[in-house]
Amino acid sequence: MRTGIIASILNAGANEEELPAYLLRRIRPTNITALSLVFAIAIPFVIFSIIYVPSLVYIPLAGMVTCLGVIVANSFGYVKYARLFVAVLPVWEATAYNAFLCGPADEPIGSLLLVAVSFILVPFVVFDVKERFLLIGAAILCILAIVCFPVLKSWLVMDLEKNNVKEYVMLLKNGWLSHMTTYLAIIVSIAAVLGLSFINKKAEEESDIMRQEAIQQKEHLQREKIQRDEDLIKLKEAKSVEQRRQWTAEGIAHLSDILRGTIEEKEMFDQILAMVVKYLQANQGGLYVVNRDREEHEGEAIELAACYAYSRKKYLEQSFLPGQGIVGQTYLEGVPFYMTDVPADYVKITSGLGEATPTSLLVMPLKINEIVEGILEIASFKKFEQYEIEFIQKLGENIASYIQSNRVNVRTRHLLEQAQQQAEELKAQEEEMRQNMEELAATQEEMQRKEQEYQRKIHELELRWVDKE
Repeated sequence: MRTGIIASILNAGANEEELPAYLLRRIRPTNITALSLVFAIAIPFVIFSIIYVPSLVYIPLAGMVTCLGVIVANSFGYVKYARLFVAVLPVWEATAYNAFLCGPADEPIGSLLLVAVSFILVPFVVFDVKERFLLIGAAILCILAIVCFPVLKSWLVMDLEKNNVKEYVMLLKNGWLSHMTTYLAIIVSIAAVLGLSFINKKAEEESDIMRQEAIQQKEHLQREKIQRDEDLIKLKEAKSVEQRRQWTAEGIAHLSDILRGTIEEKEMFDQILAMVVKYLQANQGGLYVVNRDREEHEGEAIELAACYAYSRKKYLEQSFLPGQGIVGQTYLEGVPFYMTDVPADYVKITSGLGEATPTSLLVMPLKINEIVEGILEIASFKKFEQYEIEFIQKLGENIASYIQSNRVNVRTRHLLEQAQQQAEELKAQEEEMRQNMEELAATQEEMQRKEQEYQRKIHELELRWVDKE
């Protein structure tokens, strides 16, 4: 219970959360200093004054009230200016007490002067460096009290011959009371130094805590920054993936629009190639179609169906056998061929400014159901990204499907034309046979008529012969 009361007194005013940290650090040392002055200085000198010089008892009593008043003021939240009283008044009270006990020609009592000097340390305990105006002002007032001692001594005069005042002065100068007062002054000085050490330690602890919090906050911010950077990278990657997906989808849709057209095969291949080269922002391309309709002894051939370069068509007759050149080898292997070190003599990209070797060359087999129906060759001054190569692979399936279905349609159309031609020939043959049959029937009728004519003439001749006989 007693410990709780003492702790409450020492912490009076320390629960004001709205106060800055530097003020909160000074409240408890201020209360400790005030209590120390009460018990170490004020109460003993109240007792000494009552015994030896009752007329001066009001001075230590005033000091005791000042110290206790500071604690009460702190408990009510008057922290900022209440400390000014405990920092300044004890020095002036001790100096005035010393002045009353000295004659006009006497030197100050050393033990009391030592007490007053020890009080000069109090402002450095109760004020923070940030409160420099209060700290400097309090220190100047304390020093001024010591400096003004001769003036105070001339103002504050009392009869030292009365009662036991002279004996009391002697005790304070050379007697046991001098030693006791000196010890009390030393205790006050030590307490002030310990208070300063406690404050510095508390400030260092808070500084360490703040430093650790700052380090933790910095680490937290770094982790958050790393997380934000990772999220940003993921977001950019997701955005890039979505843009590429949309780019691929739009390209496939564009090709599908072309393939739904009803134009001739040659023009269709031209439009397909032009769309692919432009969509890839490439420079030159060729579209080859596998010809499987040649004579059996000739075998298959990969024939150039369309060629595109710098928005100008170049009508070239080119054909490769399976395994011949990069195009023929790609046809045999059925896998894409991508080269970034293009030989100077392989292909040239031409323009109005001249010719140059491309940076990259992509040869893509156009496959459907693992059957290569054609080859797409694209040359560019820029390197192709992986998603662009995958895009060409997807387009290749649609182009291969068109080539395959177009081949079937051509064959069907050719067979239909053959069937129609055969039907017409058969019809012509039937007409010719009908005409021949009609002519034969007419001939038979003529023969029958002539036979009947002959029979009639024979009969007439027979009759004539009979008549003659």
